[in-house]
Parts: sequence; C-alpha cells; structure tokens
Amino acid sequence: MRKAPADFLVTTAPRRFAECCDACRRYRSIGLCYGAAGVGKTLSAQSYARWFQLQAYPPDAFASEADFAAVAGRTTVFYPPTVVNAPGRIAQDIHIKRHHLKALAVESWLREQEAQQKARQQDETRIRPTRVKVPVGQNGNVVRRSMSAATPATAIAHASAQKRESTPDPTDLIMIDEADRLKTARVEQVRDIFDQGGLGVVFMGRPGIEKRLSRYPQLSSRVGFVHALRPLSAAQVRDLLQRKWVPSGVA
Repeated sequence: MRKAPADFLVTTAPRRFAECCDACRRYRSIGLCYGAAGVGKTLSAQSYARWFQLQAYPPDAFASEADFAAVAGRTTVFYPPTVVNAPGRIAQDIHIKRHHLKALAVESWLREQEAQQKARQQDETRIRPTRVKVPVGQNGNVVRRSMSAATPATAIAHASAQKRESTPDPTDLIMIDEADRLKTARVEQVRDIFDQGGLGVVFMGRPGIEKRLSRYPQLSSRVGFVHALRPLSAAQVRDLLQRKWVPSGVA
C-alpha cells in the first residue's frame, strides 16, 4: 500500500484546486479539473480527500486516537477507475468507499458514547441493581430477588446497531481521477450517482477532457466549475528554493 509522500508541499495550485472542490461540495455541482501530467492533480486530490490515511485505516476496527483523528469527519470519496471498468463495477466500488465513510461516522459516535460511559463510571463506584418482586414463595412468603440492569456494553452495542441503520451517508463529494478512461456508459453511471445522491462530483484528467465531456449534454449542463492546473511559474519555483525545499532523493 502506498504511503503519503512526506515532501508534498501545498502551493498555490493545490490551494486553488481545493477551492474548486469546496465550491462543488457546497453547491452540489459538477466540476472539471484538468492539467498536464506531472502538475500534481492526483496528489492534490489525494491530499484533499485524506486518501492515504483512509486507505490505511482498518474499517470497523477501533484504532488509536491519533489514527482516528486523521480520518474522522471525512466526507470525500477519491476514486481512480481501473483501465478495464464496467458501469456496474464503478457503482459498486464507489458504494464501498461511501460505506467506509459511513462506518467512520458511526465509529465517531461510538467513541463519544464510550467516553461518556467511562466518565459516568468514574463517578459511580458501582452499578446499583434493580429489585423486583418475584411471585415465587418459600413457605408461603414472597422472595425478593435482585436482578442486575442491562450492562452498559450491551446497551451501547444495541444502540450502535440502530445507529448504523439510521446514520445517513455523509458523502458530499466524489472525485473521479483519470476520468479520461471513462467511456460513454461509465460517464452516465457517474452522472446517475450525482443525480441521485445530492452531492458534488469532480472529474479529473488531461487537457481536452473538458471538450470531451461537453459531448454529453446531460452532464455538461450540470458543470458549474472548471479549473486548470498549471505548472509552477519561475517565481514560485524560486520561492521554493529560497525555502530550502528539495524533492525526495535530491541532495
């Protein structure tokens, strides 16, 4: 599994890319982002979606607080389609990634419940049992029998099952990397997800993708934002060198 690059530096281009994604998320619109190979489209998107952290985080398993803090509250899906892709496969892959975000939302709620329970346990020395009258007698007398209330763990487990059912899908943005690979039926599949989900979508690819997607009127009519990523200017490169930044493996 790939790790996040330690030397990824947020410059003007990634910041403007993030602004475009924020706008698509806010207005539930479709955005197009294009640029030549090597300008940082994929890394900018992966950084925005916290893709490396999400890939490394085990679903349905409590990890450390530090690891969870890196992915908590994530609502963006980053999806790079494979070279061979079918509409059904695209829908399934995106559904799995959205389910992962929903699982994180449920886990966040569970962590809050457990924290509250621990706080209550610190204030209580013991759980007071409830007492009920049982209509069974010994020598004609009613016997009182103590019955413990449901344990906190059992109550939380029951509540978590209900929470999984009631928690809405938190996804509000889907980023499609290498959108050049998508044929007509695949593009229509993504558009259908957009129409049904009430969320934002960002298509990313090489220059020319904006002209190609314009051939689909039902999709192009929904495009609200277009952003072109360009290489760093000479002034920006000079600024990086003055900050003593060098790529990995360069002395």
